[in-house]
Amino acid sequence: MNKRKKYLTVFLITMSALCYNLPYLSSSFYTQFLEAFQLSNTQAGLLLSMFSLTATPGYLFGGLLADKFSPKKLVVLSGLLTSVCGCGLIFTNSFTGMLLCYLGFGLTTTFIHWSAAMKLIRAQADADGEGKIFGFFELSYAILGAVTSYGLLAFMGKIVETTGFKGIVGIYVLILVIVSLLILFLTKDIQGNAPTAEFNLKMVKKALLHPVTWLNGFIVMGMFVIVTGLTYFNPYLIAVFGFSAAIGNGFAIFHRTLARMFFSPLGGYALDRLKTPKFLLLTSTGMIVLLAALLFLPQNRSMGTIAFLLMLLLVVLLSAARPGMYTPIPEAKIPYEITGTAMGITSAIGYSTDLWLYTVCGRWIDLYGNAGYKNILLLFIGALIVVIVNAYLLDRYEKKHTGEVTHETA
Repeated sequence: MNKRKKYLTVFLITMSALCYNLPYLSSSFYTQFLEAFQLSNTQAGLLLSMFSLTATPGYLFGGLLADKFSPKKLVVLSGLLTSVCGCGLIFTNSFTGMLLCYLGFGLTTTFIHWSAAMKLIRAQADADGEGKIFGFFELSYAILGAVTSYGLLAFMGKIVETTGFKGIVGIYVLILVIVSLLILFLTKDIQGNAPTAEFNLKMVKKALLHPVTWLNGFIVMGMFVIVTGLTYFNPYLIAVFGFSAAIGNGFAIFHRTLARMFFSPLGGYALDRLKTPKFLLLTSTGMIVLLAALLFLPQNRSMGTIAFLLMLLLVVLLSAARPGMYTPIPEAKIPYEITGTAMGITSAIGYSTDLWLYTVCGRWIDLYGNAGYKNILLLFIGALIVVIVNAYLLDRYEKKHTGEVTHETA
């Protein structure tokens, strides 16, 4: 396969990752989502908790699925089944029906799609070209997310006026069906996709007992509280500081796409220079300072510009810090044979925050109104303290074990 076809394949697989946009539409278009489905903040949070209930174990067990079955067929199946769940969301008239759709989203996206898509993308790389292939994937995903989200934002009024908010769900469903068919007919599967290794409980035990697995897991958990919790900055800007829904939505999309596109690569460069512990200590401390400023800022519209700038700086710093979420495991030279298992455990620990975060934050807003956002800011600060503590312990571990010989990487 020539280079052009490889990058076309990566781009098509990247488009399949739009399946994650359906369950997270509430993050980009929070206010409209609540109005369209007549939900409270607590109910909206519960939906994402249901999604996480099936998605979180998917990070741990999805790799076994991708090793056992055709990655290409799994990606296609994921897109089609996610479209079915999207159709269910359009036609259901009950909250129970929505809960079932979100449980389904967790299975069709993370469990079926994630590991299979990553394996298919990795297969397009030469022996020494994985960085370039995954770099192209990250860039493509950020650009694609920006184009689709800002495109929908531009036509939001017209779409909602003619079809209602469910029309936006329908657009994503149609795109996923088309992309799934393109992948089915235009891409090649991995040759000889036999299981690469037996599932070894000894490796799971070894990964669970390794301290860096847990240090990295709690670092991801602390960071992910901020990454996902920033969903509430959209209604925060609107309800407390008087910004329009369009600006709130635009800010949410900037956080999810553009900031990641421009500032994560810069953060990766700084990370290589400083190493993970020092990098996370500096970025987390900076974010705590910005959050403290927001916490003590008077909650009135005259403070809107200052609040917006503080939030903007926070998103920039968070996007720069994101590359540090998964570098502890390779940087600490965890034995090669348990690296994949350790990463799966780390992901399951880190992303488990979705099980409770949205429900808790939504409940705070429903109970305390605008004062509930203060609780969310305090939660963010607490999460960053967790990152700082574990980054310090990671630094101690790395200094103590520098130069130790682990398993050869064959």
